[in-house]
Amino acid sequence: MNVEIIFLGSGGGRWATITQKKPTGGFRIHTDELKLHVDPGPGAIVRLNQLKISPWKTNSLFISHCHPDHYNDGEIIVEAITNGMTRKRGIFIGSLTVVEGFGEYEYVISKYHQSKLELVKALYPNDELKLYDTTIKATKTKHGDPFGIGFRLKTKYGDIGYTSDTEFIPSLIKDFDGVRVLIANIVRKKNEKIRGHLCSNDVIDLINSMENKPELLIMNHMGVKMTNPLKEAKYIEENTNIKVVPAKLGLRIELLKNNILIR
Repeated sequence: MNVEIIFLGSGGGRWATITQKKPTGGFRIHTDELKLHVDPGPGAIVRLNQLKISPWKTNSLFISHCHPDHYNDGEIIVEAITNGMTRKRGIFIGSLTVVEGFGEYEYVISKYHQSKLELVKALYPNDELKLYDTTIKATKTKHGDPFGIGFRLKTKYGDIGYTSDTEFIPSLIKDFDGVRVLIANIVRKKNEKIRGHLCSNDVIDLINSMENKPELLIMNHMGVKMTNPLKEAKYIEENTNIKVVPAKLGLRIELLKNNILIR
């Protein structure tokens, strides 16, 4: 099997989540061994079934931080991983707040659900973990959740980066330099900056600061004010000279040795 990324929506933020004008199911990464669900927000399990992707085959869950547009369906995904809580199976990775809680942030997967998993691990920026036939490295964010993380996933056909929710911070440049595919959570268009999130110009600055730009940028987690994602993708493309695609329900990205297919 090749390396595949499948999107269960493109939306993020409170208003997109409440209205579901942009679905908020997160995304999947599939390799020969890894069947990972990333940030399963509201509707994740519905979108899996809508796209005829078997939730039962999931073996890993990653939740970046303690906001419901990223964790809401997490316990349902754990129930799928563990065959309805009948088998001790699978891996759950997340930020400290997600896994253990901190201050006003409560852990988002119950201790009961965590007890049925083979491995539960809180990661801090720069922590690495072997994840089936891949290696995941946590990356730093600057967001409302003080322990939120993104990741860089090493696969046999190159690295996949995920910013998660974050403002532009200089560490992003090194964290994602040289990834083949970068999934960037871009809430607002052009230079419409918003605390804790990226706008298009932030991502342009990020890409152009890299020594080795990604082959493909995927716009993800778009807010309701991102009214024309295709136009915005073209704007970013023109200012970075790389291929840019906005996420949507059912978008599939396949990494091959010498090519990236977009379906």
